[in-house]
Amino acid sequence: MRGTYAAPLVALSILIAIGASYTALTLAARVAAARGRARLAWLLGGSIAMGSGIWSMHFVAMLAFHLPIAISYDMPLVVVSWLAAVAGSVLALYVASRTRVSHQRLCAAGVIIGIAIVAMHYTGMAAVRVPARLSYDPLLVAASVLIAITASTVALYLFLWLRTDASFRPAAAVVMGLAIAGMHYTAMAAAHFSEPSVGLQPHDRHLLGAPGLLLPVVATTVVIFALTLMGAKLTATEALRESEERYRTVVSEIDEVIFRTDAAGRWTFLNPAWTHITGFAPDESLGAPMIESLHPDDRAAGVAEGRREVRCLTKDNGARWVEVHARLTRGPNDELIGMAGVIRDVSERRRAEEALRAARQTAEAASHAKSEFLSRMSHELRTPLNAILGFGQLIELEATTSGQRESADHILKAGRHLLALINEVLDITGIESGVLHLSAEPVAVADVVRETLDLIGPLAATRQIALSADAPNIAGRHVHADRQRLKQVLLNLMANAVKYNRDGGRAHVTSEPAPHGRLRLVVSDTGPGIPPDKIGRLFTAFDRLGAEGTGVEGTGLGLALCKRLAEAMGGTIGVASTVGVGSRFWVELPAAVSPTAALDDGALAAMAKPPQATNGQRRSRTILYVEDNLSNLSLVQRILAHRPDVELIPSMQGGLALELARLHRPDLVLLDLHLPDIPGEEVLNQLRQAPDCRQIPVVVLSADATPSQIDRLMGAGAHAYVTKPLDVKPFLAIVNEVLA
Repeated sequence: MRGTYAAPLVALSILIAIGASYTALTLAARVAAARGRARLAWLLGGSIAMGSGIWSMHFVAMLAFHLPIAISYDMPLVVVSWLAAVAGSVLALYVASRTRVSHQRLCAAGVIIGIAIVAMHYTGMAAVRVPARLSYDPLLVAASVLIAITASTVALYLFLWLRTDASFRPAAAVVMGLAIAGMHYTAMAAAHFSEPSVGLQPHDRHLLGAPGLLLPVVATTVVIFALTLMGAKLTATEALRESEERYRTVVSEIDEVIFRTDAAGRWTFLNPAWTHITGFAPDESLGAPMIESLHPDDRAAGVAEGRREVRCLTKDNGARWVEVHARLTRGPNDELIGMAGVIRDVSERRRAEEALRAARQTAEAASHAKSEFLSRMSHELRTPLNAILGFGQLIELEATTSGQRESADHILKAGRHLLALINEVLDITGIESGVLHLSAEPVAVADVVRETLDLIGPLAATRQIALSADAPNIAGRHVHADRQRLKQVLLNLMANAVKYNRDGGRAHVTSEPAPHGRLRLVVSDTGPGIPPDKIGRLFTAFDRLGAEGTGVEGTGLGLALCKRLAEAMGGTIGVASTVGVGSRFWVELPAAVSPTAALDDGALAAMAKPPQATNGQRRSRTILYVEDNLSNLSLVQRILAHRPDVELIPSMQGGLALELARLHRPDLVLLDLHLPDIPGEEVLNQLRQAPDCRQIPVVVLSADATPSQIDRLMGAGAHAYVTKPLDVKPFLAIVNEVLA
């Protein structure tokens, strides 16, 4: 026996399935958002609505089915089928409202809900009473069960995916509705009606015919669509309420003023931040012209579209700087309806800017005063220097002995040095701005190398490290550089070649031609070498590459200083090292032509001769002189030549002087304060703190004759303070007193 379907009712059943699906998606979002009792209410109400929708779709589809015999329905089983649909909906909405659901739980819930829908359908089919025998096709039944489980699982996935995104709900509802309808009509295709039955059973008094079933089905359908519309409206209303609440919260708590004016420029909206800035409540200002809230001096320009900083009047008759970001607002016909924007308090920033501006003006005034002072001092110093240099040159011209000529030469060198120093002091502004002022000139490489080897010799002798120079290759070579700075660079490199060498090793200095008219000075050693992964850190300040634990003293500043000085002189510095073999440090500078005659062969031979190791015998008295100025060094050497029992040990760096003091234990230390590496005052402090050197008398030789400087150094432990230029007799008296 074959049945037929009424197309309008089939279409209605599909429409009901889609409507029920949309309702389910909407209610799932509401259940997820609700809390407490409201959540339970939405869960129960939503489950009834969703289950009733699925149940209604089933029986509308049943009403669309026609057989050539009468069809009735057992009411108790109809109610049971409705309960099965509601139970499946409860589980569906509960799972969909969870914050996070694992894939395993999602699949398990899909199976259970699918079985609940299958139970609803086949219970409803069991409620069918016809004078015929009802049977099912097992394959189609299995297909309907599979469709129900698959559709339920997909529905849960869509619940979880779309509960916070309403834009895809209609399309998802269509997919879910078609899946539910497909399951139903597949199950109906599995049913077969044949062999008319004998008749109705006695208990069939609870039967309801198709016309009687129509009323509850239609009523349920109407309720479902009503709930769908109400849910959509409630969702929109709730979303609008939440949006407005968020907006009010943001507007109320934000630190910036949000404002709106009308076309006449009167305040129409101000948030509570207005009170924090001005002291006026928003209600006190609403309706007043915006221009009246500005400082009188700022009203002429007013507030236009864009960004502007103005002063805003406050309730305490003061004013605060504010930054106004405004834009014009227009109506649908492009007419001006007012202005809207944001006002930000920038008073603190303006005060900081004013303080910075005042500090800058003060600094500029101080700099101007300093420049004026230096200019006057330049004049005051140049006047006596004119006499010193002038009469010094006369003495040089009238000298009759070599001693007189040498003394005159020292006077002239010292005077010219002081003149150059005055010129450098006038460049102090450039130095303070980070520009290192150098006196670049052709420098004889051989002279600088010889002086460097002489200074580093005692340190090398303690470890039997042989120092050598490639005399033939260096002779006659000149570079364009600052002589003192170049010597400082070479001294640093040679000191490292000795300190980090092996006992009995070798340190060698040579030169190599370089491209583009440059000359490369190379310092090589036979030390342990530097690992490749540490080469990049060599010229980083304070990075000693782990040498802190070796016992070798140092600050980690030497190579960083060498790099800066080399670059300041227009050169470069680099290194090549092989672990287990040694290192080659080089500084590359522009080559220059010698301004004088070729070097004396005797001096060159003396330079090339390796320094001799100390034999351990000390003269009766030893003086360590820490001075980086050659003229001052020569002057003291000449003065002390009258004391043949005195051995003078020179040092041009404070760090090296500390090492020499620990090594030689001199009877007296003569200390200059302005040294190229560390201040002389720091040298004094370290000598006084060292147990083996604290008893050595220290006489300070300095051109700084300010009383506060003298008192501070004497308080720090200096035995005497002698100012430059030296007065020979008092100086010798102090030396004789200390060495007596």
